[in-house]
Amino acid sequence: MRTHTVGALMAQAGALALATLAACSSSTPAPADNADAATCDPCSGDDGGSTGTSGTNVNPDGVPYPNPAGGYGHQARSGSTPGSIIQNFKFLGYLNGDMSQPLTTISLADYYDPCNKRYKILHISVAAVWCEPCNEETDAVVADLNSSSSVLKADNTVFIQALDDGPTEGVDATTSDLTYWITKHSSNFTEMLDPGLKNLNGFFQAAAIPWNSDIDVRTMEMLDSSEGWSGDVGSEIQPGLGALPATPSYPLPVTCP
Repeated sequence: MRTHTVGALMAQAGALALATLAACSSSTPAPADNADAATCDPCSGDDGGSTGTSGTNVNPDGVPYPNPAGGYGHQARSGSTPGSIIQNFKFLGYLNGDMSQPLTTISLADYYDPCNKRYKILHISVAAVWCEPCNEETDAVVADLNSSSSVLKADNTVFIQALDDGPTEGVDATTSDLTYWITKHSSNFTEMLDPGLKNLNGFFQAAAIPWNSDIDVRTMEMLDSSEGWSGDVGSEIQPGLGALPATPSYPLPVTCP
């Protein structure tokens, strides 16, 4: 069952209970922790900058990423109340899961699309090697994108995923873990590292994964936020599509046709 969050951390006792319920392990043997593997650490500051990556602060059309007067936040949309604009987090990863190309910086600004030229919704998922529902969700997304009747393609949704833990819960994912993950699932979408939730800490309980959130690419507003895997790709993106306002919740910096 999907449990929708409101972007705020639970009380300590509630968090402990949730972590216990959400804990799971992968059914496929994972590599041992890579003590000798270089750990990617793309941690970001509050201003959207990054200490571990470079990346961009403008979208592919050169439009600067939103800088809301009220600041960035973790709150998803609730009815007619707009959600927070998500910070321009930056991650190290592989575009489209293509490991023949060098590890590169992926910025959320890459998906900022005020006039919906390329996308309607950005779907962000957080997974871990040890998490069985994360493995199931990833396989389902790969299958959907390989299908001639892909719901993600039909709804103009771009899917990206960040790996926070390796095969052991609470142990940061490494570049070797990311390589293993992409190879195991034959990932055909952008895969990234967020070791120990350096970027996405505070959006959800760390043990309650996978975490999924839909973003309105016109403004980078968080439309919904949920913990768990529904078992169906279409069901995962419907809350975001349903919450997508006809008129953007925040002013656009450009005039769209």
